Amino acid sequence: MSASEGLPMSVPEAAVVPAPPVIPIRRVRRILLAAGAVFAVLFLAGVVPRLMLRYRLRTAATAVGQQPPVVSTVSPQRAPEVIEVPLPGSMQAILETGIWARTNGDLKARYVDIGDRVNKGQQLADIETPEVDQQLMQAIATMAQDKANVVKLEADLGLARTTLQRYVAAGAGTVSKQQIDERTSAVTTAEKAVDAERATVNADDANVHRLLELQSFQKVYAPFDGVITVRNVDPGSLITAGSTTGTTMLFSLAQVDVLRIFVSVPQSNAPDIKVGESAKVSVRQLPGRSFTGKVTRTAGAIDPASRTLLTEVDVPNPEGLLLSGSYATVRFRIERPDPPLVVPQSALLIDANGVRVALVDPDGTLHYRPVQIGRDSGNTVEVLSGLAPTDVLATGLSPNVADGSRVGIAKPADTASAARKP
Repeated sequence: MSASEGLPMSVPEAAVVPAPPVIPIRRVRRILLAAGAVFAVLFLAGVVPRLMLRYRLRTAATAVGQQPPVVSTVSPQRAPEVIEVPLPGSMQAILETGIWARTNGDLKARYVDIGDRVNKGQQLADIETPEVDQQLMQAIATMAQDKANVVKLEADLGLARTTLQRYVAAGAGTVSKQQIDERTSAVTTAEKAVDAERATVNADDANVHRLLELQSFQKVYAPFDGVITVRNVDPGSLITAGSTTGTTMLFSLAQVDVLRIFVSVPQSNAPDIKVGESAKVSVRQLPGRSFTGKVTRTAGAIDPASRTLLTEVDVPNPEGLLLSGSYATVRFRIERPDPPLVVPQSALLIDANGVRVALVDPDGTLHYRPVQIGRDSGNTVEVLSGLAPTDVLATGLSPNVADGSRVGIAKPADTASAARKP
C-alpha cells in the first residue's frame, strides 16, 4: 500500500471561466454597413422594377384613354336593279271537283280507279236504279191513261157543240131558251174538262221526263279531262243521291295539265307584282329543275291579318311531273329602276332611339342618323332613306361613343400579304 493510497483525496480547485473576446467597434460597424448594403441591393432589385412597371402601365393606360376609339368603316353600295324574291306556295289543280250520284241505287260497275287519266264524257260507273225504273213505267202508264181521257173528253165536247148547234138551228118555236142555255153550259163544262185533262197530261209528261233524267244518271261520266284522285265506292255499294255530309262521294277528279300556285306576297313587294309577268317555280323532289309560270291574277287588296297580297301563278304541267298539293318555291323577278342602298348588318344600331347608323366625317367626327330599312338579307340590309352613296359608316361601334366624338379609322388589312401566309 502506497503512501498515496492511504492519504485522503484532496478537493480540486474551482474551474476558471475565460472571459469572452471583445469585438472592436469598427468591425461591428463594417458588418452593419455590409448588411445594409445587401438589403439595399435586394430592395432595388425587387421593388424598384415593380414600381417602374406599374408606372409605365399607368402611363400607357392614361395615354390609351386619351386616344380616340378606332372604328372600321364601310361605304354603302347600290343594290342590284334586278332581284329574285323567293316565296313559298302551295300547288293545286287548275280544276278539281268531287263526283256525286244524282240518283239512288246500287253501284253496278266502276270502270276507273285512282291515278287513271280520263277524258271528258268518259263513263266512270254504272248505277242500278230499280225504283226509278218502276216509277218511270208507272208514270208512262198514267200519262197514257190521261191521254185516253183527253180523247174521250174531246169527243164529249164535240157532241155537246153539235147538240148546241142543232138547238140553235131549230129556232125559238121548237126549243125553249132554257134548253139552249143548258146546252151552252154543257159545252162550256166539256171545254173546261178537256183543258184540265190536257193539263194533267202535261204534268204526266213532265214527270216522265224527270224520271228519264234520273234514269240517265245511272251512267256517271267525267265532266272534263283529268286524273282520278279519289275513289270511294266499289260494285255493290249503296248509292245515295246528293252531296250532303250523309252521302258518299263517288270519285274526285282533278285537271293537272295546268297547276295553280297561291303565293302570299309581302306588302313591301306587292306593288312589283304584275299580272302577266313570269315566275320561276321549283320543287324539292326535282332538284336542279325549274318551271316557268305566269301571274294570272291577284287579290287586288292586302290581307289585314297577314299584310300580304294573295297571288295566283299558273304553271303548265304537260308531263305530269308536278304533283297537286306539293309545296313549291316561286321566284319572282323584280326590276327596280332606282334600287336602294345596301349596308352591312353590323353598321346598324337598333335601340330605344330606333334604327340608326353612325356616320364618320372626313375630320373623324362621328354623328348618328336615323334610317329606314327595307329587305333584310341576313348579312346585309337595304336602306330606303337616310343615306347617301358618299356617306362613310362606322361598323361594330361601341354603344358608349357619344354623338360628336372623335374617332380613329382602322386601316384595312393587307389581304394580299395575308393570303401569302401559310
